[in-house]
Amino acid sequence: MSSSQESGRLAALRRFPILYGCFWSLLLAAIGIVIVFLLAQYGNLQPRGITAAAYIIHCTAVFFGSISASRCVDSRGWFYGGLTGLLYALLMVAIGIFVYNTFTIDGSGLFRVLLMAVIGAFGGMIGMSTRRDD
Repeated sequence: MSSSQESGRLAALRRFPILYGCFWSLLLAAIGIVIVFLLAQYGNLQPRGITAAAYIIHCTAVFFGSISASRCVDSRGWFYGGLTGLLYALLMVAIGIFVYNTFTIDGSGLFRVLLMAVIGAFGGMIGMSTRRDD
């Protein structure tokens, strides 16, 4: 498969900025999770450190995914970034409910979803201000 075909597929995904940002968020989260796994397996990472690292990975992934989503649009970067964070959070909730049965619908669970949306909105604002107009 040629690189122009691959970039064409990624360019087609850019027409849907929320999905594009969520793609990058999931990719960054997967890379971060592999790194934390390796640190936990071969390093001296405690369970409490794994939990903190997971939160940092998810917040960072949403932030950079929202930046990439907002760079695909002409205006309202905060909106697209916030929706990217919300979609990412809902995907994580769905995984937590259906795969691990760990998500609880309480104040802390809803706060985490809201936090991802707010981080996404902030990332969307940053993305709009760093966007180049070609």
